[in-house]
Amino acid sequence: MTFEFIIIHQPQKDEPILGILRERLCEVLEANLNDIEEDALRRMVRTNFERGRPADGAKPARALLSFTVDLPEETASIRIVIDEFADTLLAAPVEHIVKFEDPLLHKELALRSEELFVLELKLRRVLSVIYLHAFETEPYSLLREEKVTPQPENNPPKSADMQEMWENEFFHLTFRQYGALNQRPEVTKVPALKTLMERMGTYAALCAELERKPVLHSDDAGFLVGLRDLTHAIEAMRNCVAHYRRPSQKITARYSSELTQLHEALDLFLERNRGEWEDSLDDGDWISECDENGVVEDVLSAYEERLTEFFAEKEDDEEEESDAPPPPAAPLA
Repeated sequence: MTFEFIIIHQPQKDEPILGILRERLCEVLEANLNDIEEDALRRMVRTNFERGRPADGAKPARALLSFTVDLPEETASIRIVIDEFADTLLAAPVEHIVKFEDPLLHKELALRSEELFVLELKLRRVLSVIYLHAFETEPYSLLREEKVTPQPENNPPKSADMQEMWENEFFHLTFRQYGALNQRPEVTKVPALKTLMERMGTYAALCAELERKPVLHSDDAGFLVGLRDLTHAIEAMRNCVAHYRRPSQKITARYSSELTQLHEALDLFLERNRGEWEDSLDDGDWISECDENGVVEDVLSAYEERLTEFFAEKEDDEEEESDAPPPPAAPLA
C-alpha cells in the first residue's frame, strides 16, 4: 500500500531527513509487532522531490519534502501504523505534515459511498411518495411551496432535464435540506402580503394560510419533522465522501447512529404504506378508492356478464349436441 506525504522541515547537517523518517517508521512498525529488515525499511520510504528555502536573517533554512511510504498488504495494524507514524513526524525537525494518497481512506470512503447511495435513494423514494400524494399537479415542481430550493439556486434544474433523467427535485437537494422540508417561506414583502389578505378575506383565514404547511397529512408531516434530527452527521459524512476527506471518529460514530435510525424510519414508513394498501385489498374497497369514476367497476361488470353469456351459450350448444340423432352407421365393405 502506497501513502504519500508532504512535510516542511529544517534541514539538519548531521542527520539527513530521510534517515529520520525511516527511523521513526521503524519504531512504529516494531511497536505494532511488525518485524522489519533494514533493506526492506530502506525501500519503504523514498523521496519524490525536495524544494529548499535558504535562511533569511533570523529565519532558519527550511525545505519542503514530498515522500512516499510503501507498506506490504500483510502489515499488522496498518491503519494504526500510518496514524502513529504521522504523529511521530510532528516533532523537530519536522514542522508541518500533510497526508495525501491513502488506500485505506479510499476503501473507507468507497464503503460509505455505497451506504449513502442506498440510503439517499430510499429517502428520495419516500419523499416522492409524500409530495406526489400532497400535490396532484406539476410533479417536477413539488417544492414550489417550500423554503428550500433545488441546487444550484442560481440555475435550478429544468422540468425537461429531470424528465429526461427520470428524476425530480429531490435529486437536487443537499442532505441538510432534507431536514428543512415542510416549511414555507415567510411572507415579508408588502405586495405579496396584501394580495394574500385580499384572497383570504378574513383575518382568521389569513392566519391559517400563513401557518399552513405544504404537507398536511399527519403521518407524512410527522415523518418530515423527524428528519431534522437525522441529517447532520450524514451530511458531514456525505461531504467527506464528496471531497475525499477522512471523517473524524466523532463524525463516524454519529453517522453510524443516524444511518441506522433513518433506515428504520424509512422502512417503517414504507411498511406502513404497504400494509395499508394490502388491507384495502383484503377489504375489497380498493376499486372504489382507486377509481372514483367507476370505470374499473364498469369494466369488471361487463367482463362478468360476458363470461356468463359465454358459458350459457356453451351449455346450450352441448345440450343441442346431446339431443341430435346419432349419425348413420358406415356401410360395410
